[in-house]
Amino acid sequence: MMEAVILHGGQGTRLRPLTHTGPKQLIRVAGKPVSQWVLEQVVEAGITDVVLVLGDNNPTRVVEYYGDGSKFGARIRYVYQGKARGLADAVYRVRKLVSDQFLVYLGDNVVPYDLRRLFPLRGAASILLARVPNPGRFGVVVVRDGKVVRLVEKPKEPVSDLALVGVYGFTSEVFEVVQSLRPSWRGELEITDAIQGLVDRGREVEFQVVDGWWKDTGTPEDVLEANSFLLDRHATRSVLGEVRNSTVEGRVVVEQGAVVENSTIRGPSFVGRGTTVRNSFVGPFTSIGEDCVVEGSEVEHSVILDQVTLRGVSLMDSLVGTRAVVERGAKRQRLVIGENSRVWM
Repeated sequence: MMEAVILHGGQGTRLRPLTHTGPKQLIRVAGKPVSQWVLEQVVEAGITDVVLVLGDNNPTRVVEYYGDGSKFGARIRYVYQGKARGLADAVYRVRKLVSDQFLVYLGDNVVPYDLRRLFPLRGAASILLARVPNPGRFGVVVVRDGKVVRLVEKPKEPVSDLALVGVYGFTSEVFEVVQSLRPSWRGELEITDAIQGLVDRGREVEFQVVDGWWKDTGTPEDVLEANSFLLDRHATRSVLGEVRNSTVEGRVVVEQGAVVENSTIRGPSFVGRGTTVRNSFVGPFTSIGEDCVVEGSEVEHSVILDQVTLRGVSLMDSLVGTRAVVERGAKRQRLVIGENSRVWM
């Protein structure tokens, strides 16, 4: 039996104010938290024993949402990292809960890839890479003659355009390396240093390059892009809610308990349970969470989280946090609005 470790920590500073009151991995895209897309991908690969490593940003929300994992077809155990001390520190904390080979997946990344291709490991680790135009945002890998020779965390000077995408296969040997690490200039134990330690020991680190789309959902733009991709890839037509005097076009999900009245919903899009859409237009690539009210509004290419009220507004390319209220206004706006906010325009 192999385990998957999903890392659920970090402060989500680039997504503030959305992350002031909860972890970034629980932001819903295409109707589900980002980390749920990860969990479902892991289970689909046949790994049902899962360890979630929690940070200090309201971790009880994560436990309340996922519980013991049974409703997701998994067995979930929790480890508390607390204050962010780096990815390598987070991995080290699961040493007593995993087998000799295990998967590590960052819970705020979406990497459409067949995870079964990573295992069984032939060396000490296996990593997924992708070519990126902005390597300074990532841990990057230098490859020579088909071998991993060097890793650098968020390099100030470009050394490679091959970035770690946040999916790793490890053997238990990584724990020995982490024990010998010192904190980086950021004060953290870096996963790049842990993998470098394996390389320095002469151990083989396999790598595979991901072709096509993947996303680290660390910024509002990334969240919107992930929402659009996942809607485009996974949305089907499923209208279980009540639709009155309305037009529902294309691949639209209207969950049970939602009400759509005198409105147009154009897919791919998602309307969560308990939400009311009245006298409004919901355009493509929009996700609306649960228990929202959208009235007299236009919303397109946006992510609206739970219990949001929109009245008389026109939004595009926007993120609106849980329980926010946005009212009035005729001009189309681009907004990132945190939880429990109220905006008049």
